[in-house]
Amino acid sequence: MNMTARISLRLSLLAALFMSFSSSNCAADAPALDIKGTLIKPPCTASFPASQSVEIPKANLNSLRSDITEWTDVDLSFQCIKGSQVLLRFSAGNGAYDSSTLRTTLDKLGLKTRLSDTTRVAKLLDLKWGEQLSFPVEDTLLQLKLSVRPVKTADELPAIGSYSSTLLMEIIYL
Repeated sequence: MNMTARISLRLSLLAALFMSFSSSNCAADAPALDIKGTLIKPPCTASFPASQSVEIPKANLNSLRSDITEWTDVDLSFQCIKGSQVLLRFSAGNGAYDSSTLRTTLDKLGLKTRLSDTTRVAKLLDLKWGEQLSFPVEDTLLQLKLSVRPVKTADELPAIGSYSSTLLMEIIYL
């Protein structure tokens, strides 16, 4: 080993030793901030699955033409701490024909939607895609009902076949 390599090795060892002493001394002199917290459960719990499939009854072309298709209801219940608040925002996953009609995978067929608060007395709400709805929970239960029904979205009737659509729901508990 030549002389330069030995000096470099010794300097590296001395530098490492010096750094270990200086960092431990600085750490002892540095002010410390201890941070603590508590994680609690949310003020509400949804009484329905996070993801679910809804089967809409078969509709025939005559009922679409006459605009008399049946509504299919989905219950959205929340068990909450008294005085909490539920914020909801609905979004059309596959796009929309208007502010309350979802696009489906069948051309010229949409799903008309409505939302009702059934906590005390059934009350129809104004549901628009992307707008946040606020529900103060006066007691401990919030009961909502989302309803959908197939509708034609053009003068012509859609083709016969299976269809699907996606509705996204964002939930915030306060």
